[in-house]
Parts: sequence; structure tokens; C-alpha cells
Amino acid sequence: MVTQEEVKSIFNKLSVSHQNVLLRELLLEQELQGKVLSEASEQISQQRKKKPCPHCSSAKVYKRGKQKGVQMYRCNSCSKWYSETTGTALYDIKLKSKWQSYLNCMEKGMPIKKIAKELGISIQTSFDWRHKILSSLAQFTPAQLTDQVECDELELALNEKGSRNLDRLPRKRPSDFKRNQGKDKVTTVQVVTAVSRNGEKILKAVESKRLNKEQIAQVLDGVLADDSTLITDKHPSYKAYASDKSYIKHKRLLAKDHVDKNDATIHLQKVNNVHAQLRTFLQPFNGVSSKYLQNYLNWYSYVGQIQNSKTTIKQWFLIMLATGQAYALFELFKHNAVIIRT
Repeated sequence: MVTQEEVKSIFNKLSVSHQNVLLRELLLEQELQGKVLSEASEQISQQRKKKPCPHCSSAKVYKRGKQKGVQMYRCNSCSKWYSETTGTALYDIKLKSKWQSYLNCMEKGMPIKKIAKELGISIQTSFDWRHKILSSLAQFTPAQLTDQVECDELELALNEKGSRNLDRLPRKRPSDFKRNQGKDKVTTVQVVTAVSRNGEKILKAVESKRLNKEQIAQVLDGVLADDSTLITDKHPSYKAYASDKSYIKHKRLLAKDHVDKNDATIHLQKVNNVHAQLRTFLQPFNGVSSKYLQNYLNWYSYVGQIQNSKTTIKQWFLIMLATGQAYALFELFKHNAVIIRT
């Protein structure tokens, strides 16, 4: 039997193009066999043994065989049937065999239309799959940020991409954007970003020209741990917010200084770095509609958590199978979603 080292040696002797072809063929074969998805499903089943009822949340359930390889359950409390994938992003998906390739394309930052062409699926299907997957990430944000927490906002133009009812002429290029279009006209989105020194981060999109105390409270309330230190620039709304919170310390510095002149530990370098990375992350998507922006912010945050993992595709499947509300969130989201015409 050929050893793993011998296989590696033979593989390294191939040209780069032949290596890429072989990797794609092996990936396709593994995908058709459903190995990664099966492994993820098995791991979730072992961790919780029985999935609680998604209809009434009862734990009094019992297994009732499998349907097309998916574990089925029946609830003793409400007598309803459901499966291991009910409520998850994988619920009611007909082409599960293509999801592994789809996740690979997402990891490369490919736009929706390019993925559709690559996998031979419709643009609408590609759009729906992306947002079903991203709906799984909503609950995977840090519960609290501790120690020193840098906070700042990134201003983006309000993007109405896909809207059929614009009250303005469409912009042909980014330079056509005008920030000031009347006192009451909101033209920007503020991405409020809080980053702890250990790298954990929370990003929330807020439609606003200029942040106020109430909007900051919506993002930070319950997020900052007791005795944490909030580091911000000299935006007056941060000062107003912190003055009502006796359990946190507040340090301020001029934004243009980047680092406090008297204390080098007081700076906004981490949050500024996150904003630079976020701009780079969003760039391949050719403009993200503001109503979908929060999904992409959750995606950016999650990618940072698993970037050092050797099994990123499996991690995606695990997160999807563990999130029982993703399908409901997607259905709710779809009411405001644009229908892509192909």
C-alpha cells in the first residue's frame, strides 16, 4: 500500500496546473460522496444525541428512522415530524451535492453571478444559498468583550443595489455619491465596530449620517463587560454614552493621532485595521446592498474565527447544522429581498 508521504512526493512532482486539476477532481469525488457533510452531521448528532423539537422546543422526542440519509424525529409533545436539517440552512435543499463547491467559492470571495456560472446553478439559487448560509451566522458573535475595547465607526455610502423603486437617478460610478442631500435624507451607513485586544469583534450596521447616543447604545449595551475600558475618538456621542455607564472606563484620543501621546496602550490601531480588512473583504462583491450588509459583516467576523482551521468547509457545515433558526431568519429576510431576474 502506498504511504501518505509517497503520495505527497508524487504530487509535488506534478506541474502546478496538473496539481490544480487533480485537487478539483478529488474534491468533486469527495463532494459527490457527501463525506464532509456526513461527517459534520455525525459530529452534531453525537454532541446532542437528539435534536429538540423546532416547533415547540420540547426535548421529549424520539428518532424515527432516516429519509434519504437524514435522521427523522417525532415529538411526543406536539406530535410533529421533523428532520435533522429542519430549521437549518440545509432544510429543503435539493442540490446538497453542490454545497461543498459552493462553500469553496464563497471562501474565495467570488460574487454570486460568478458562482452561479461556475456551478451551473441559477443566479437566484446562488443568491438564496448565500443568504441561507449567512443567516446561520447571526448568533455566533461574542457574548461580551472584555479588558480594553476599541470602538469606532466606518462610514459607507447607503447602497440601494437591486431596488426597483429608487427616488433618485441611479449612480453610474461610486464617485457620483453625494453625502449631503437634505437634512433628513439618510445617505450613509455607519458600521459600528467594537474590537477587544484579544481579537474578538462585533460589527453592526446602522443607517445614520452621524451616530447618536441611542444608536451606540443599541450596539454596545450588554456587550461590554464590567470594568472594561472603552477606547474611542472624541466623538461626543461616545462620551454621552459612557457617562451613563459607571461600570466602564472611557479613554478618548484624537482620531488623527492614532496613538495617545501620553499612554501608548491607548490607541485605535486594531479597529482601524479591522476597517481596512473589511473594505478589502467587501471589494470583490462590487457593492453590497445596505439591507444585506449585516449578513456580510457576520460573514467577515466568522471567517476571522476559522481562518486558522484546516477544515474550514466542515466548520461551515457544523455551524449550519447547529443553527436551528437559520431557515426562519432567511424567510423573514426574503420579504425584503430583491428577486434577481436572469
